[in-house]
Order: sequence, then C-alpha cells, then structure tokens
Amino acid sequence: MFIRKAGLVRSFLGSFSSISTQLRYASSSAASSFDYQADLPKIPIENIRNIGIIAHIDAGKTTTTERMLFYSGLISRIGNVDEGDTVTDYLTEEKDRGITIQSAAVTVPWNRHKINVLDTPGHADFAFEVIRSLRVLDGAVTILDAVAGVEAQTEKVWRQAKDLGIPLIAYINKMDREGAGYGRSVREIVGRLGTRALLVNIPYFVEDPITKQMIFKGVIDVVERKLLSWETSDRSNEDGRKVSVIDLDLETDQNAELRKECKDARQALIEQLGDYDEHVIDSFLETEDYMQVSSSIIKDALRRATIGRYATPILCGSSFKNIGVQPLMDAIIDYLPSPLEANPPEVVSSPLFGSIKHRKGRTQEKQDDHSTLPVSMDPQLGCVINNDKHLTASLAFKVISHPNRGLMTFVRVYSGKLQPNSTVINTRNGDKIKIGKLLIMNGDIPQEVKSLTAGNIGVITGTDEISTGDTLISHSASKNVNKIPKREASARLLPIAIPPPVFSVSIEPTTVADRRKLESSLQVLLREDPSLRLTFDDESGQMILSGMGELHLEITRDRLITDMKVNADIGKVRVTYKETITQQTEHVTKSIASPDNSGSFSVTLSVDSFEGPAEDTDLADKENAQLLEYDNNIVVFDKHAAPEFIRKALNIDSEWPLPISYEHIIGAMISGITGALQVGGQVARLPLHSVVVKIKKWSLPVEATSTAPLLQSTRLAVREALESLPPNASTILEPLMKVSVFVNDEDLGVVTQDLMSARNAKITDIDEQDNLSTGGDALWARGQAEKTYIPYDPTLQYIKQSQSGGKKVIKGEAPLRDMIGYLSKIRSLTKGSGFYSMEYCGMQRATSDRVKQILDE
Repeated sequence: MFIRKAGLVRSFLGSFSSISTQLRYASSSAASSFDYQADLPKIPIENIRNIGIIAHIDAGKTTTTERMLFYSGLISRIGNVDEGDTVTDYLTEEKDRGITIQSAAVTVPWNRHKINVLDTPGHADFAFEVIRSLRVLDGAVTILDAVAGVEAQTEKVWRQAKDLGIPLIAYINKMDREGAGYGRSVREIVGRLGTRALLVNIPYFVEDPITKQMIFKGVIDVVERKLLSWETSDRSNEDGRKVSVIDLDLETDQNAELRKECKDARQALIEQLGDYDEHVIDSFLETEDYMQVSSSIIKDALRRATIGRYATPILCGSSFKNIGVQPLMDAIIDYLPSPLEANPPEVVSSPLFGSIKHRKGRTQEKQDDHSTLPVSMDPQLGCVINNDKHLTASLAFKVISHPNRGLMTFVRVYSGKLQPNSTVINTRNGDKIKIGKLLIMNGDIPQEVKSLTAGNIGVITGTDEISTGDTLISHSASKNVNKIPKREASARLLPIAIPPPVFSVSIEPTTVADRRKLESSLQVLLREDPSLRLTFDDESGQMILSGMGELHLEITRDRLITDMKVNADIGKVRVTYKETITQQTEHVTKSIASPDNSGSFSVTLSVDSFEGPAEDTDLADKENAQLLEYDNNIVVFDKHAAPEFIRKALNIDSEWPLPISYEHIIGAMISGITGALQVGGQVARLPLHSVVVKIKKWSLPVEATSTAPLLQSTRLAVREALESLPPNASTILEPLMKVSVFVNDEDLGVVTQDLMSARNAKITDIDEQDNLSTGGDALWARGQAEKTYIPYDPTLQYIKQSQSGGKKVIKGEAPLRDMIGYLSKIRSLTKGSGFYSMEYCGMQRATSDRVKQILDE
C-alpha cells in the first residue's frame, strides 16, 4: 500500500459550532468560548455522557484523555506524560512517576454534547480509584496496548465494569509501535474478555519507500465508508488536527483496494449486527449491497447493541501520534448511553445504620421489598425517585484536599437539581449539612457553576462532613429539608464497596512536637482515600497505616514526607494479618449509669466467628443483620433487642420519643463494637476479623441526650466477652491471593514447581493464554474468537518469535506472605518473559507452624 493523494482536507477540532454533515466533526475552535455557567445548564441530559477511561497501566489512558481535551478546544497545547504536564495527572507523584494515581475528572465539550471523563489509574494498587469511578459511570472506554493486547488489569477492570452492567467501547492504542498486533488484539478481546467484536474502524497502513516497513497512518471508517489519514509527516501538523479524507462510497481505480477492505469489514459488521437487530438486515435486503446500507441505520444498531451489552464496538489508533482520537470521541457520543439510557440507580429507604451487603462486585443495601423506592426516567428531568420530581439525590464518590479551596467532594447527581449554598441531608447518619459553591473540575482547575442537574458530575465545596459513599438528599422546590418526607429523607443510593487493605507500615512522629501535624495530615489522606486505614497499637503506641499494596503505601509515604512536609519515621512494609476466634463466647452484660442517675445504658451480647465472605453467610440474611465496613465482621440485633418503647416508635409513623435519633443510637453501638474489635485478639493483639457480634438486648433512658454511655457499654461488653475465652480459642488469619501467572510453554514446569513448593500455592487451572475468558462461557468465547472477522493485518509479520510461541496461564491461590518479591523471581525463572497478577480473595486461618513464623517476624 502507498499513500494516496487526499481528496479532502478537514480540520478536526471539536466544538459547539456547526457540525460537518459528512463526518460530524466541527470545523472551528468555538469550544474555547464555552461558558460553563451559561452553557452547562443548557445541555440536555440526552447529550451528556458520563464515561471512564479504564485499562492496564501504560496503555495510554492519560495520553488519550489529553488529546480529547485538546481537540475539544479546552487546552491550547498537548501535555505529555513523560514531561509531567498533563491536565489529569497533576499530583507531584503522578508527574514524577509518569503514572495515574488518582482518578481525575474532566468535562469535555464535543459536537453539542458534554462528555464527563474520569481518567482512572491502571496499577492494581489503586484499584479502589477504579471501583469508585465505575460506580458513577454510564459507560466506559477500555484502552488496550496493541503490542501487549489484553493484559491482567485489562481483564480485571473489564470484569468490574461488566458486573456493574456498564456498556463498553474498546480502543486498540499504540498501533504505530513495532510489534503491534491489531488482529491478535481483536481476537483476545473476544476470546479473553468474552464479548462480540464490532469493528467500527480498521487500521490503515502505508509502506515506507525506504525501509519497506508498513507505517500506521490512519483508519478506515467502516460505518461512514471513508479513509481518514493523519498527515503526521508534516511537522506543522503534529497535533493531529489536519486529516486527509477519501470517500470510499464510489469505486475508482485509486481506491479499489481500500474500498474492498471497507466492504469486507462492513459485511462482517452488518452480519454481526443482523443477529441482534433486524433493522440492519431489512436495510441490506433492499439493495443486497453492504456498501449501500445507511450509516445511520448501522449507527442506531451499534448503539442498541452496545447499550444492550450484546457486543463491543472496537476502534484503533495511536494517541501519542495523534491518530484516531477524534473518531473515538465520536464513538463515545454515538454508542455509549446518556444518563437516560443507563441502568437506573437502586435506591432504598434505610433508617438502619450501616446495613449494607456486597455481592458480585456490586454494593447492595440489605433490604425488604417495602424499603425499595421506585425509580423512573423522565426525558427532560432524568431520574425521578419515589415519583417526586423535585427530590435531589447525589452520591459522593470522591473527596480531595485542594490547596486553595480546602476539601472538595465529587458527586454524581442522579435526580433533581443540586443548588449551591443549600442544605442537604447525609442519609448515612441523618446529619443536615450546609454546602458551599458547586464546581466542575478539569484536572486540578475548578470552574464554578450555578447548579448541577441530574446526570451531571461535579464538586461540592464548603464542608468536611461528607465521606465517600454518602448519599445526599435535598429538595429543589423547598429549602427546608425538614419538610422532606421521612421515607425520602432516609433514601440511600447503593454505597461504594471498599476493598480490604493487605499491607501495613508503622508510623511514628520524629518528635513529640510533630505528632499533631502527622495526625492531621493522615486524616486528610484517609478522607481522600478510604482504601487506606489507620489503627493504633496499644502496646507499642505506634500508628499502623494499611493500604492496597507496596506502591500504594510508598506513594502515601511520599505525600506525607514530601508534599505535606511531615516529620515522621515510617517502618518497613509488612503483610496485614488479622485474628479471629474459634469458639463462641458466653453472653456478657455491661451497664453504665446515666450522668443524672435517671437510668442506665445497658447492652447484652455474645461474640462468635464464621468463615468466608460475610455477605455470603446465613447471618447476613437475618432481618436485623448489619455488615461492618471493615474486616468482614457482622452485627446481628435480636428482633426484640430494643426497648419496648423504641420498638413501638419504629412500627408506627409517630413522633420520635427521644432527643437523639435512632440512627445515632445504632451508630453508637456499631462504633463501640468496631473499636473493641480493633483492639485485637489474644494471640498478637491484631484486629478481629470474620466475627459476628450478637446483641441480645440493649436499653437507654427515655431522657437520654447522648449516646456516649451506650457506646462505652457496648465496647466494654465486647472486650469482656473476648477476654473470657481461653488462649487457644484464637488464631491468626493471613491474606489469600488469587494468582494468575503468564508464561511461555517452555517455562511452565519450573514456574509451576516454584509456585507449589516455594509459594505454597494451590494450582486450580492451567490453560492456553489465548483461550482465557473472563466472561460468559469459555467455549463460546473461543469459538467466537475463531470466527471473528479480521481485516488484512501487516503487523503480523513483525511479531517477534517469542510472541508467536505458545503461552500458558497458571491460575491458583497463594498466601500473600509467600508472594512478596515474586516479580523478580518470575523474571529470573522465565528470562524476563513471564509476568503475573494477583488480587485479594479472602483471609485464611494460618496453621500452627505458620502462626509461629508470623509471630517471629
């Protein structure tokens, strides 16, 4: 193939100006005049896209996001990850390391639409950033490195998005790189991710007249029947805005070969869509010519197939070379859902504190049918909860500390209109909170807005009383939140699941004078990142900080020492262990007299243990069971545990008899239990894990104005119950990891042997790497991959021999303690070709020999 003379040159710079009727690309840069305060409310909800960029580390997420900002006209210069000047990677650690650590939100105007983009981290240590971002998204773009194909983290984030029912687009990036494999990547998407592939565009290569190598120059737009060729050889056009466009609709001598490629790909696309959407087949039968099927009909079918999660549109490009990003932005608008088309949120009316369950990657409220609030969609207003068009419900999914504006809370508004300087109800605890200004963030640059309507993502300022996962309720027709009906005032969107930390470090202030600054700085970090945990060792007096991985804690340390200028001594990273009990305690009663001696605060309880995830136990299904936020623990209230006057008040819609709310009463007991379990067990004073606290009875005076005595009596009762057990009734739990190791055939034996002997791994499966499927039926995925259409692919001849050989994936479970330092070991065993991934899958009881080894560390 040789480069052909362009038939048309067009500037691809998206904006809110007039749109080209042929390609839907705007022709001028009017985006720079976009007024957030004036124009944002005017964008209808059907023109909003809330999407995430998800991928394995170094696949090009931030590079792609930076180009999206540039082509939309929001920035005048393209930043570079290696130079540390991108909009979304604004933390010092992100600039220094060239990786994304925090998910960053940017709002991108593109062709009369607004795309809210969350650029997420790719490293496994920052998985929580992906989890909380996916929770508020309507669609996502999965980026693949064309050289590496589907990687470990690609599979993980794909599975997480699929579990949440999020429609996906795949973008095969880095097509310019030596070793890029378009066809191989497409087949891996189908075979390993378990989806159908819809090739929206395919790569276009030009032969270099000197080296004779095929150079990636652009894409063939299969839907629009056009060749888009980026003139990257022109030094004045290195930003990718000028594109040569050749119409392939009419056959000429110059474009015959390209037209044939387009026709073959179009045939495969139409036949694939025809299995799902009869409108496409009806259109084809009118002319029996694949090239004459209307592009609008194909786009409509693609949209339905994507939103219905029947298949995945696949595009390709090279973001770093500024090739293929604008078609990706068009695809986001064309194929991913608006808030009106996305899955409606699940909303419950939940007066019980902390009553949550986590199943299959989703966080579900433990509920009876009567507690579920009806949710409908209004074409103008968006989501309507409990048939109240004025009820505003927002989910807080992220909190950051801004150097000038203080704490900033990122929210997704699901219904109604959020107003600045208004009062909202935090339904986690019933608190009424006055919020400040509302913002839209572009990286770390805030833009003030007059309101946030349903379907939008923005920022709340002026309060430090909101945490990740909180639901905020207000009413756009009434400023008095006290008038909101009780059922709506306790509405909760499903909260965000926080994965357990598995690594820890000790932290001590260098001097006594440094303690206050250390503690306040740690509180800032904990509020920003709930996957960090801070506990206290009563015996040593040390603070113990726990996180998701070694890199996670290393970056947290750097932020403390370098950014926050804290003087502290930080210990070596260690595995996080827990304790549990092996037999049930007797019932213990603890009472504390009220300050005025008008009565007493009393609790009667016992403690037992269980195995496995808390949400999968019969205990979690009990009517009054509540799962604690940390350490897989459960609290079960006997149905007659509350005093009679409390039970009566809960069963009828009458005035509450106490000065303190029921939520705060339950919250006090939960806090007392949590604190008591954190003190630890008898083996090594490690926090208790996988235990159930059964509250048989509790009481408090009718005149009670404080829950502090109830908290204290609950804490003392739990501690007394645990300490009544004999020493041999406690043991240590250690983290168990689900491990996948990827190796060449010739290394299979030595790696498997090392896993079983040196890593104490239990091997559960060994499979061909190309046959691995994380979704659907594996046999279906393999068959689908084999029959998926792949266009002419000159990259195949450049794949190195080591890449074309057989590869295996070894799957198993291994203790985290034995996987420390495994990266260097796997590289040594495989001469650098092997790699692995692992994720937490639970805690297991350590044998007596391993308990001794752990205690000796």
